[in-house]
Amino acid sequence: MSPQRRLFELDALRGFSLFGIILMNILVFSFPYEETYLPGVLHGANEGLFRIVTLFVISSFYPIFTILFGYGLGIMYENSKRRGMSYYPFIYRRLVVLLIFGVLHGYFLFNGDILFGYGFTGMIAVLFIKLQPKTLIKSAAVLFIMKIVILVIPISLAYWNKGRHEASNYSGKSLAQLVDIKQNGHYFEFLQVNGLESKYSVIDIVTRAAYLDLLPYILIGIAAQKLSLITKIQNNPRSAMTWGSTLFIIGYFIKLPFALDYANNTFSVISSMVGGPILAMGYILIFVRLCQFAKTAKVLAIFKYPGKLSLSVYISQSIIFTFIYNDIGLSLYNKLPLYQSYIIVVVVYSLQLLACYYYLKYFKYGPIEWLWRKITYLK
Repeated sequence: MSPQRRLFELDALRGFSLFGIILMNILVFSFPYEETYLPGVLHGANEGLFRIVTLFVISSFYPIFTILFGYGLGIMYENSKRRGMSYYPFIYRRLVVLLIFGVLHGYFLFNGDILFGYGFTGMIAVLFIKLQPKTLIKSAAVLFIMKIVILVIPISLAYWNKGRHEASNYSGKSLAQLVDIKQNGHYFEFLQVNGLESKYSVIDIVTRAAYLDLLPYILIGIAAQKLSLITKIQNNPRSAMTWGSTLFIIGYFIKLPFALDYANNTFSVISSMVGGPILAMGYILIFVRLCQFAKTAKVLAIFKYPGKLSLSVYISQSIIFTFIYNDIGLSLYNKLPLYQSYIIVVVVYSLQLLACYYYLKYFKYGPIEWLWRKITYLK
């Protein structure tokens, strides 16, 4: 398989995962996500739509993006060896810059930032870059099992009797105050809330999430690169589709109880920490396999354009939706039914697809990718 062919499938999958991530993030951008799980908040079509998103989207796309991040670390390691470069100096520059991007993005735009987590966890993951694929996969499996034993089982048991969600946040403000700030407050109030939420997010990453929520998938991504996963899927199409379908079904049924009873804390933990990642694995295998059919490849190829500019697209989504929903722009926070927000998402992402298509006719890198590359390679 040619490098160009592999790059197409990886870029398309990255663009697809970006779409899934914004389908999840819009829940935070558009209205008080903390209230969503309270009984009686959503009704009719909005509730049905939320159940679908809970089942197929929430917690099932960030693992895809994370695995691809690990795949990229593996590619850069192979490239550095081929060019005779020292891997660690340039990769740590790259990860430090990503970490800084994440801090700025989380504070000024979106407190659900993922870049800081990737930068921080990537610094740990590259220490294992020379390990054999089997060792990487075993390490990821051990971390995943540890998460189930340390977090999923105890938290699920603790919530078993309580069973219902309560609205909460880390800002120290009531939900009514948060809504007022986003609808009517000035930007400095927005920054105050974002700063507090981002601080707790960073603490969670450094103390827990990096090791149990991100590192396993980055290690899987590195292993997938070493194993030439795309080539293996092409050479073993039936096996790939069987595994993909099996993982999809398992993830679906693990997540289904939470989609049916989304106010249940016990189901929430199992769905997000176990079902979501398993469903993500199924998505990856099925998506890559579909990329190898001529007809479906033509359809899925549209995702390769934002996939090539993923960092710029991700940041631009935060800029666009912060403007749409907060007082610094159109102030639509908590004013639209959920289905209308998803219409906006589809329109915005479609426009991003077009913008990326035409942009790549003239430029090789996105603006943020260009800056990131300049700092990484010091030239």
